[in-house]
Amino acid sequence: MKRILFGAAFGLASMAAMAQSAPGDPVLMTVDGQPVLRSEFEAIYKKNNKDAPVTKEALDEYLDLFINYKLKVRAAEAAGLDTSSKFKSELSGYRAQLARPYLIDRGLNDHLMQEAFLRKGEEIRASHILVTVGPDASPEDTTAAWKRITALRARVAGGEDFAKVAASSSDDPSAKSNGGDLGYFSVLQMVYPFETAAYKTPVGQVSQPVRTKFGYHIIKVADRRPAQGEVKVAHIMIRSVEGDSPEKKAAAEVRIQEAYNRVKSGELTFADAALKYSDDAATSAKGGELPPFGTGKMIPEFEAKAFALQHDGDMSVPFRTPYGWHVVKRLAFTPPPSFEEAQADLKTKIAHDSRAEITRRKFLADLRTEYQYKDYPKNLEAVVKALDSTVFKKGTMLMDTLLRKDASQALVLHNGMAFDRTITGTLRGGKLIGMNARVEEQAASSPEDTVVVRDMQRGWLNDALKNAKLTKAVFTISGKSFSQLDLLDYIQQKQRREATQPLAQYVRQQFATFVDDRLLAYEDARLEEKYPEFRMLMKEYHDGILLFDLTDRMVWSKAVKDTVGLEQYYQQHKFDFMYPVRYEADIYTCADAATSKAVRGLLKKGKKGDELLAAVNKGDNKAVAVESGLFTKEEKTVLKDVAMPGLTADLAQDGKVVFADLKQVVQPAPKPLDEARGLVTAAYQDQLEKDWIKDLRTKYPVRVEQDVLYSIK
Repeated sequence: MKRILFGAAFGLASMAAMAQSAPGDPVLMTVDGQPVLRSEFEAIYKKNNKDAPVTKEALDEYLDLFINYKLKVRAAEAAGLDTSSKFKSELSGYRAQLARPYLIDRGLNDHLMQEAFLRKGEEIRASHILVTVGPDASPEDTTAAWKRITALRARVAGGEDFAKVAASSSDDPSAKSNGGDLGYFSVLQMVYPFETAAYKTPVGQVSQPVRTKFGYHIIKVADRRPAQGEVKVAHIMIRSVEGDSPEKKAAAEVRIQEAYNRVKSGELTFADAALKYSDDAATSAKGGELPPFGTGKMIPEFEAKAFALQHDGDMSVPFRTPYGWHVVKRLAFTPPPSFEEAQADLKTKIAHDSRAEITRRKFLADLRTEYQYKDYPKNLEAVVKALDSTVFKKGTMLMDTLLRKDASQALVLHNGMAFDRTITGTLRGGKLIGMNARVEEQAASSPEDTVVVRDMQRGWLNDALKNAKLTKAVFTISGKSFSQLDLLDYIQQKQRREATQPLAQYVRQQFATFVDDRLLAYEDARLEEKYPEFRMLMKEYHDGILLFDLTDRMVWSKAVKDTVGLEQYYQQHKFDFMYPVRYEADIYTCADAATSKAVRGLLKKGKKGDELLAAVNKGDNKAVAVESGLFTKEEKTVLKDVAMPGLTADLAQDGKVVFADLKQVVQPAPKPLDEARGLVTAAYQDQLEKDWIKDLRTKYPVRVEQDVLYSIK
């Protein structure tokens, strides 16, 4: 997280301060008159000092940091940072993320993780027969699909071959060629209802019909085996498919055998053979390497050959698949993971699997009970009867439907149910938003106009509903009513462009979704009240964002932008940013002692620079290299014992011989600002923060109850 929260900034973790002292939880201190309870400070202190004894000195030291933190947050609130749209948007974004774990049934989610892990230990081979029917299908279509799947099961139960029935009658197109055989699969590779039915069906048996989002299935389990784990392989592939000519097929077989033989004999490495022979462009340049895979990730023939290899480095003989010829080499094998190893991956996959809907439904059912949900079917039916198929027409307002059903309304309708926007002049001081436009996107010329048009639409719809007597409650949550108008508003927001199901079914489905949304919203709004740890976490994020923004304004960015202040600070403190003692020298790195002796001789003759290098380095033989500049003893070991200018003794270093020609010793001096800017800026920031804290302690009085502080044990 980019924000520096209290915990990150000071080694603390902010907790929520209560507005009033509770029995046994006295006020520890006040900041500008605002109380801070002992429980907040105590929880923070003990969280970050778990193994340390509680002493007066430690409490005093920690309290000082805590006061500084509280003062900064108070200053941010006084500056109105907590009321800005930027702050509210950022905090809202974090809250949405933090709330997610609280809006599912966590107990059921843990159960599903355990179930998935147990299933992950076994792999199943099964076939299926599918009768398609959509999740939004009408009762008539659903019944017809059910009758058909039960009839197909009766045929199989009566002795007909499952594969033949699948090939002739399944709606799965692949069944015509594979008889419905799905090969081996494991957990989280099929939709959850299908997976559950497969894992619960004994080998050789056929399941009862099971409904998924695809339709109805019957499943025959052919085999079960322990999980294989994952294997990583490299492969060489020569493409050869069913439609190729006999000559092309023969050439492919010859080519794969040639590649295999050259690897087997040691003439080529497997990686070189993959580069030379393989037709898999995605892997040939990478030695044929494929990502690790487990059951169900590759075609069965390829998977079987890969898992049959017993040791890393083992290579298969050439074999065929529908894609061509292959040779596979095993690179690594990973056995099935433990629950601890698999937990994070399972959690992520379950969150995106159809299982997630199970935890959601259970959670919503519990909310219905907790918040005394009650619905009113007769009032819902009145909404169904009030609408017609125009609800599916793009851009059609629900009020149009109601008006055509004789809901009296003072609205001028013309040009195919469009309405005159000049009426909105009464809402905006005579301003015309537009003429003859049905939806706000057509009529509005600005965001403000859009809001007015939307409000106008709701107002007119409300009047129409009142006249149509559609203002009754369709459900209640904790005694709060949601009316037919609320439902119609929701339906209008979700309006479809075309009919995909019967109107009554669509309205009831939208009603169910609306109820779910309102239940979740109601629960979401109460999270801080229900869960103290969530309230504390939100307080941490709230204060952390404020702390970051104001500290950035007052310290971090200010130090960077205030070039005049930075220059002044540097001039006042430049002796805090000193060069150490440095040595101006030429440092020679020679190939051996003989080269060092030759270089020394040339130096004594006055040779230097390129002239010296040219005399020693002949052709490609780089016998000596020279480095010139200012160095510290820490940077160059050869200077360690040097005190006077001149040539140093030879030093053996990394197989070379090194010596230095010391020119002069340069005494300590202040670094120029450009060179020390990073250090100076950091020090200036520290000074700005100290000055800021000093001002805050003057501006906002802090009162500490010492007896309460020292009562912490």
